[in-house]
Amino acid sequence: MTSTKQKQNKAGSYVHIVGICGVTMAPLAVLYKNMGWKVTGSDRGFFPPMSTYLEENGIKIMPGFKAEHLKENPDFVLVMAFITESNPEILEAKQKNIPVKVYADVLPELIERQNSVVISGDCGKTSTTAAVSWLLQSAGYNPSFMIGGIPKNFEHGIRKTDSLWSVMEGDEYVASSWDKTPRFLYYNPKYLILTDARWDHMDKYETEEEYVDIFRKLANKVPSDGVIIANKKGRNIDKIIGSLTSSKKPEVIFYTEDDSRDFKLPFMGKIWAENLGAAIKLARRIGIKDKEIQRGLSSFSGVKRRQEVRFRGERVVVIDDNAHTPVKVSGGLEALSQMFPDYKFLVVYEPGNRSAAALNDKGYKDCFMKADSVILPKVSSASSDVQEFNGKLAQSIGSFYGDLAYIDNDEEVIARIKKIADNAIGLREKLAVVFMSQKGFRRMMEDSISLLR
Repeated sequence: MTSTKQKQNKAGSYVHIVGICGVTMAPLAVLYKNMGWKVTGSDRGFFPPMSTYLEENGIKIMPGFKAEHLKENPDFVLVMAFITESNPEILEAKQKNIPVKVYADVLPELIERQNSVVISGDCGKTSTTAAVSWLLQSAGYNPSFMIGGIPKNFEHGIRKTDSLWSVMEGDEYVASSWDKTPRFLYYNPKYLILTDARWDHMDKYETEEEYVDIFRKLANKVPSDGVIIANKKGRNIDKIIGSLTSSKKPEVIFYTEDDSRDFKLPFMGKIWAENLGAAIKLARRIGIKDKEIQRGLSSFSGVKRRQEVRFRGERVVVIDDNAHTPVKVSGGLEALSQMFPDYKFLVVYEPGNRSAAALNDKGYKDCFMKADSVILPKVSSASSDVQEFNGKLAQSIGSFYGDLAYIDNDEEVIARIKKIADNAIGLREKLAVVFMSQKGFRRMMEDSISLLR
């Protein structure tokens, strides 16, 4: 279905984006607009921060998926990974012979450079990509980049420059519903950072071996004059490095959290020390001096919705986090427990994958173990079946946890949060309320903060 190559730099061209509110699609839409393209887009659900981001950049969102959205005949249609071939706009594009592309088709052509840095792994990708991008920027490299979130140090999550350097977050999820190739296999890293390879996305990779194998393929794309920087303690990293072909094996360097000990870090906790250790290892390898690295670290602000503290009271904090799979929930809670060691945790969770297969994800049986309480609210979706996913999930995993509840009324969710917080304050305990999702929770977080102030 993917078309022949389009001229990605042609100002005045027109792209229509199906699923424009996605965390990576929205910044790409803004990039095209800033390149002089006409940009339109559609989506079924509009949630901050991406809906707000698009509005602030003058891009209107067309509600729903309708054939009429293509009446002005764009040069090509760009499609979010979750969109299926039965989508009315995809069918209309095929009917009109309008080329259809996926994200992984266009990104390398837009921003990949001679010195391409790709950051991959089941977790830590976005934070590490943002850190690498900022260290290179503060050292004068002016890289192109793609960060799978909203970086606080940059205006946009995707940037195109004339530099010989690019930094790209390497997502292992499939390119589209019809193209099962992992997205990162479209990229061509000269420098590859491997953070971890703990089995994730079980709806797409049925066995751990299948999951690890895609990372083997990525590692073997690094040329002999390239460098792999791998987490020495990362799961399955030894299997990935062990698969490298000896005849063209690139340089391999290992990192741990100890690589960041010589520096004053902007964030606490072992996970941040590991992620920043990877960025530091790369920076040193390409010749950035420690003084320049420290200057970059001192001004690094992180990424929105990555362990982002939205409210801090005397005994209660509210944290916004992008975790949306069991593996990411587990990793996120591990990091937060190090950042807030004296706190109890109340997790409000909405999954990214709401398919029937996701209900059987074995990771749900232990991913909330570091949480003292879990609330599963009604899922944000236009589909009533999808809205009820968390109810089915609660029935499936409720017996594994002491305090896990499905609440399908938003006001009752907020009241439950307030009650648990009041109890903690009354007992002179500290509580972290952690909202975990790619979505916006229909203002439940903001309304909870208002009550907790």
